[in-house]
Amino acid sequence: MVNKYERAYTEVLEILKYLPKEEYGKLPKEKIDFYRKNRDKDYLYNINPQLELSKQDISEEANAILVSLFRDYMATEKQKRILKNLLNQNQEKLEETKKAIYDKNNMFKKS
Repeated sequence: MVNKYERAYTEVLEILKYLPKEEYGKLPKEKIDFYRKNRDKDYLYNINPQLELSKQDISEEANAILVSLFRDYMATEKQKRILKNLLNQNQEKLEETKKAIYDKNNMFKKS
């Protein structure tokens, strides 16, 4: 059985290789060690350094880990506020979608 988080750790470690040394140095060694210890050693993941990260094939789990690493260790206060607003907007959209899908008045309507 494939563990999504083990694969995500492999992806995260590969992506972190491309960070500037200064930014990489902001990350706690314990986190990096945890990812290394728990990664999927059989999963080969490569990125194209010529493409933006947003254009890369990356799992949702790895993306979430990268966002949290950025927020917790690299972002300026302004970037943290912007990110918080973005995440709140995404959560609100998700809640609206769930509400529409599971609305008891619409659940049993025939299309």
